[in-house]
Amino acid sequence: MSLVLNYAAVGFRPYPEIGEFVNVGLVAVEARSRFLVHKLISSQKTKRISACFPELDLSVYRQGLKRLDNELSALAIETNLWADDSTASGRNHPSQDDLFVVEGDMELFRRLTAPISSPFFYASKGTFLTDDIEMALDRLYRRYVEHWNLNPVDYEEKKLTRDLRKLLHANRLDKLYREAPWVGTDAYHVGIPLAFTPRGSDIPEKAIKPLNLDQATPTRIYTHGDEWVAKVRRLQRVDCLPGEFLFVVKRPKESEERDAADEICEALVGLGVQVVDVDDEEAIIEFAQIEEQRELKLTN
Repeated sequence: MSLVLNYAAVGFRPYPEIGEFVNVGLVAVEARSRFLVHKLISSQKTKRISACFPELDLSVYRQGLKRLDNELSALAIETNLWADDSTASGRNHPSQDDLFVVEGDMELFRRLTAPISSPFFYASKGTFLTDDIEMALDRLYRRYVEHWNLNPVDYEEKKLTRDLRKLLHANRLDKLYREAPWVGTDAYHVGIPLAFTPRGSDIPEKAIKPLNLDQATPTRIYTHGDEWVAKVRRLQRVDCLPGEFLFVVKRPKESEERDAADEICEALVGLGVQVVDVDDEEAIIEFAQIEEQRELKLTN
């Protein structure tokens, strides 16, 4: 990795004396070339801002964000115009005299992210090694603004699994359903947290998988949902799909995210599996019921 990217999260802090802020973007400068890039959240996405600062006039936030975007875009045009030129050429350009110093110096990044009296400021800073600036910017943006990997999807799904076990226990079904860590072939297999597998069978007769689609953005919903759509399709191809497969889904409430979740659920149903909402306990128990004579064939 030949590029050194100095980056800073862009925070929105309308009341400095309180100290509360929300990350709304990211700015980065490549150390050697001083190539500048930035990415800000859409000014229309204000749910997190409203939640943190309910009394705030959102027009102030939107206008400020657009103004910051224009300023960073203008600065990027200037800095990137001279990014691969000589130091002398950069200094000869009037607007660059106060920014450009010897090649490889961090002065541009330091001045850009210096403390300022504004609701928008530069919060967490760091350095990232990469071979692709745009890819690195996108990855850092997802981390600091969209909170990828802060609350892993499987954490919520583990909680959903525990809740399902409690529900099965309350209905005297918990001893029938066990984790199936290996469903598939040597070449391809997946783990399913709740499965009823008759004695002598390698493939569950019934399987229950919680699926958390209550994500912050449609992209995250599609990414996680498509993963399980692909898994179901692959299990079909290797003839290892459980006889009956139920996805217990936690869906988002927001319309755009809800549409994405509905699309994932439709894709799963189209593959022949069942989908119910996490609150539909009656449907879950109805699916989980096992005929009395089948209970004797449960694997040890």
